[in-house]
Amino acid sequence: MNIHGMRRKIVFASVLCLAFSNSALADSPDRKNPLSGSQVIELYSGKTWLWSKGGSYWGNGGEFQALWDGSVAVGKWYATDKGSLCYEAVWKKVRDEAGANLKRCWTHVHDSKGVLWKQDPQTKDWYRPGKEFEERVKTGNKIKSEVNKRRKATGL
Repeated sequence: MNIHGMRRKIVFASVLCLAFSNSALADSPDRKNPLSGSQVIELYSGKTWLWSKGGSYWGNGGEFQALWDGSVAVGKWYATDKGSLCYEAVWKKVRDEAGANLKRCWTHVHDSKGVLWKQDPQTKDWYRPGKEFEERVKTGNKIKSEVNKRRKATGL
């Protein structure tokens, strides 16, 4: 391979690297202006967030209930002035297990254009919730009867 062919390959590889690094940057907010605690409370208080294998209820008084893939959780929730929505709960799947204490927090920020972003607590990836609040966050406790059934079955 001659020097010109080598240069072309280096330039092409550099362009590809820049393209991929710019797309990665596009998958996070350009500025992280955290929502206030009261803004986070307004988004979730008294509502059920429906998940792929269950859901969570964020009660008006800080009561937290959740279902996930056959497990049930009860505990408390709160919002911080750094834009976090957090729960601390005991999760249980079967009666004879002790249950697992878990704390999880989602961070909420606005970017420079005012677009809402959330950070997944497990992967730390940022995403724009888009229609999540219209389609998956519903007023009222939509999981109450199943939570009560699972609590009775697990002794929680």
